[in-house]
Amino acid sequence: MRPRRAATRGVKKRYTEDPLAFVDGEDDPVAIPDDQSADGDFDAQAEVVQDEDDDIDDGDASSDDGAGQQPAAEAGKASAAQPRRHRNAGAGMIQSRRGYHDIPQYPLETRIVTRVYAGPLRRYARYSALRDSMYGPEYQRIKIIWDLENRWTDFPLLPPKLPPDDPQGIAPSPWVPAGFELSQERSAYHWYDEYQISCPEVQRSHIVSSKHLQQLLSRAEGGGLATLIGPWEGQQQLTLNSGEGFALTTSGVPPTESSNEKMNGWMFDVGGIPLAVAWAPLSRRSSQVLAVASIPFADQELEGSREKSVTGVPDTTGCIQFWEFTSDGREEGMATPSRSPPKLLATKFFDWGRPKRLQWCPVPLDSTGIYGVLAVLSGDGRARIVEVRNIDPNNTHYEWVESSTVNLSTANDYNVNVTCLTWTSTNRIALGHSDGSITLWSVYPVKMLQRVNVHSTYVIDICSGYPSSPYLVASIPVGGCATLTDLSQPSSETTYFPVPAITFQPNMLCWSESMQGFMALYPSSTPTTTVAFLHHRFFCQARSTITGPNSVTCISAGSSHPFILVGSADGSVYSCNALQKLFRQKGDPLKKIKIFEHEYRPIDNPATQPNGTSTAQLRGAVRVLHGFLPEINDDPRTEKRKEIDRKKRLERKKQQVGKRKGRGKKNDGPDVDLDDREAEIDDRLASRVVTHEPLTRITAVAWNPNQRFSCWAACAMGSGLIKIMDLGVE
Repeated sequence: MRPRRAATRGVKKRYTEDPLAFVDGEDDPVAIPDDQSADGDFDAQAEVVQDEDDDIDDGDASSDDGAGQQPAAEAGKASAAQPRRHRNAGAGMIQSRRGYHDIPQYPLETRIVTRVYAGPLRRYARYSALRDSMYGPEYQRIKIIWDLENRWTDFPLLPPKLPPDDPQGIAPSPWVPAGFELSQERSAYHWYDEYQISCPEVQRSHIVSSKHLQQLLSRAEGGGLATLIGPWEGQQQLTLNSGEGFALTTSGVPPTESSNEKMNGWMFDVGGIPLAVAWAPLSRRSSQVLAVASIPFADQELEGSREKSVTGVPDTTGCIQFWEFTSDGREEGMATPSRSPPKLLATKFFDWGRPKRLQWCPVPLDSTGIYGVLAVLSGDGRARIVEVRNIDPNNTHYEWVESSTVNLSTANDYNVNVTCLTWTSTNRIALGHSDGSITLWSVYPVKMLQRVNVHSTYVIDICSGYPSSPYLVASIPVGGCATLTDLSQPSSETTYFPVPAITFQPNMLCWSESMQGFMALYPSSTPTTTVAFLHHRFFCQARSTITGPNSVTCISAGSSHPFILVGSADGSVYSCNALQKLFRQKGDPLKKIKIFEHEYRPIDNPATQPNGTSTAQLRGAVRVLHGFLPEINDDPRTEKRKEIDRKKRLERKKQQVGKRKGRGKKNDGPDVDLDDREAEIDDRLASRVVTHEPLTRITAVAWNPNQRFSCWAACAMGSGLIKIMDLGVE
């Protein structure tokens, strides 16, 4: 008799186990009650067809007995009396309860991926299956996302400039209870009132004297910028000095006294590199305030080219600017930019180091007489909370902040700094640290509530799911896997995207309230320019949303709509409807649009140009182009693969036509249209590796979170310019 082969022969090892199947000679199986054994959903699966290996083994055993073949009747009785044997195709061999459980060795081959997703949501799921898996199974949640998709189905590129009562207008979050915003404002008002009464440390500051003002202002070296703006066929050249700005019409030029053209936004120069921008949450104002964290240009220049490298002493002075923008004064409907130029309200100086990040408390506090509470991450590795009180718009205030309201840091840990921050509510803020941990703090009273070891390296970005999921915190390390942690149950509720990546760029993680997920750079072990959507229930499975032409530098998602802004290193800003991309039908031609393109050129020799024009008062020149046509919202690699497949199909079709005619069809040469299309895709793929001037890049983008102003967006450029645009479509 031949020895029986192992039951796992030829079976690919997996890392999940099937239910155990007991055979004769082993321990008695666990008794199952009758009411639980009958399951109608699994009747079809219970009829398992016997494996081919088992058939061969049984046949070999019967032929080796020497007793000949059994009659058919006896064979039928034997098969009926003996239960059918099932093979366990699990990860290892489970012989019996007295045996052993053989766990496969961890593969040493690096090409074998062991971090895989094996949940209910399949990669190929589309439309209704994807919608039901992500947002179901509750009918109410499925209906909400279905209504949101239908609401903006006619707007594939930019958000509608329509109020919430319009069937296609912007919409407040449907994922929170009714009256949630008002209750948050009421709670914030009482919290701030109590804080003002009993806060142990009040923020101290004083007005900067005119004598020291010029020493503190981070003005750009060399003067202003030669700016080319307007339509591409007839651009205008203007000189924009540091601290100045002007309004823009829909054609991209400043308005004239006699023009009746509609206003579209503003442009101004902050005199430094704007690393971060944030809109103040204001619910009862007709004007908007933008906070800008900027650093001098010398901080990011090569060593030895500036005076800083000679002295060796870094400048620890930082500043934050506050700019005001007014609407046209209408109280109803969506706000429209006015003709008034932007106004620099105030500049706050401090000696904590350069500002790296800033973020307003998401709950409006303008009812308490302040613009809001601002969290600032400074160069000394600490996070500070600063009050920003109402400022007289008629005069610009220059203020030196001696001490902040709250100082957050892990001072007891050696060489552990705060690297990123995000608000989770009015009185809660989460911080990322250089040791890979995440902490949750109470602002008042100041106390660390918990600390979770999430990563093993520097946390470069962090974002919470406020307002609907405030304690869901996504974090991205410098090297490792993007992780989602529930701070209400951090020891058990955590997940991560299974592909490790290396990330050095902040401002590439944000929460989309309409879609209930995070927007981030697609986690990949190779360089990519694709932005992905990670739903909070299926964080480990990413869905591509938009692909940029160059390295992505910043991302922003709207709070009242599903449209996203993506800035790139080549100075371009793109927009698309992310919700429509998520639920697209097969074959639907989805689009994206380039809103504008920014290009910067420095002046290496500030003497005179060949035409005799003096450039001694200029630090460089910029060009801003707009008016681009929509493009196909797809990855160029996918498009190239489609074109190659299409080319092969046409060649096969020509060959088949020639065979049916009885003669070989002569090759008429390559298809010119297909070759041109393929060459165009190759150019788009090559643009990803093009190196641009560092100050050409888009450093930060931000949608306005306030409902009436939710179509306004701020785009900061490395040259020092910031452009405010009303992107609503009427």
